[in-house]
Amino acid sequence: MDGRLRIRELRAADAPQVQDFVRRLSPEARFKRFFAPISELTERQLERVTAGDSPDHVSLAAFDATGRVVGLAEYAVEDGADAEFGVVVEDRLQRSGLGTRLIGRLLERARERGLAALNGLVLSDNWPMLSLAAKLGFELWQDPDPALMRVEKALEPAFA
Repeated sequence: MDGRLRIRELRAADAPQVQDFVRRLSPEARFKRFFAPISELTERQLERVTAGDSPDHVSLAAFDATGRVVGLAEYAVEDGADAEFGVVVEDRLQRSGLGTRLIGRLLERARERGLAALNGLVLSDNWPMLSLAAKLGFELWQDPDPALMRVEKALEPAFA
């Protein structure tokens, strides 16, 4: 993986780069991340992703040397203690370690905020993501919807 990639929190000014990133993803990558055949984010989705840091939502992006978004990861707090996450990496950089880095940063932020767990839904046939989750210590189990798997990682407090 290119060491010149930098990861940082998103802000409103990043909206055009985020939308361009989503449009550049393959239809398969967009479907695996958003569970729908989208071609771009809605205005509401884009605003949520680029709203900046808040106690209930964190959005991170990996930027290449030209300033293009090449990976996106976020979590949203569900019930005050747990957060649901999602991650997507540009097709050409999948399996490069970038997804691991992005999820690692999400886990750090979640621990710092005192969250108890990070969880998510993954399509049952998305073996690369399921393998990554297992490698990172997430527990995997079948969702009631047979097309989905649940992944969850209990978090130790950052300052225990």
